[in-house]
Amino acid sequence: MLEDDYLPKQQLLLFYCSFTCIYFPGILILLKFNDNLYNVGTYKFIPILVILMFAEVTKLSFSLLQTDSLPLGKIDTKSAPTRVKRTFGKRLKGILKFLISFVITAFVYYIIVILFGCPLLTHHEETIMLTTTLTSLTLIPASLHLGIDESVALLTGAPLQTSNVIVEAVQRNIKATLLGTWIGATVIPLDWNKPWQTWPIPCIIGALLGYMVAHFMTLVKMLPILRRRRNYFSHSNK
Repeated sequence: MLEDDYLPKQQLLLFYCSFTCIYFPGILILLKFNDNLYNVGTYKFIPILVILMFAEVTKLSFSLLQTDSLPLGKIDTKSAPTRVKRTFGKRLKGILKFLISFVITAFVYYIIVILFGCPLLTHHEETIMLTTTLTSLTLIPASLHLGIDESVALLTGAPLQTSNVIVEAVQRNIKATLLGTWIGATVIPLDWNKPWQTWPIPCIIGALLGYMVAHFMTLVKMLPILRRRRNYFSHSNK
């Protein structure tokens, strides 16, 4: 038997992937034609990361407007202050948990890239930007769409409390991002003497491409499934 929210989650995931597949290539093209491609390993790349994370928040806001709209006319005025206080405390705790998770995840990525052979005593700015990019593409989207606990579980391989198409898609995004980073690193030691082989440009570009390709894969996978599900529900309602 199908879950009641199976089709809505697929529709939401279809919107997520479609939105990303529209804006993400535009950002990569902008990097190329504005001669900022070689700045991805410097602090000048931070505004681009902020734009990417703003896009993720935008995707989440659309879903919240559709599912979690607050019925203002039904608010209990007697319990409203207590409810607001509890909500504020819960959100503050979530923000602190997220910040701690971000720092720990970035530190773990830093250690991993050091162990994989990146410069230890030099290129600190470049290494920090790589770890920040990886954390931004893996932890932040997962935390926004699944919650902090589930995102940490995904990154550490711990058992998940929920399993649905959105969890599977986020997991695919993380794997593709890390795979793209690793593939990008393979071109650095080659003796082509190209400027884009400078550390960590291939790794960051590989991470960005992996993140984008994962969304394209999910989009292609979702279209026929969603079409069949719609036909199923349309026939069952007749």
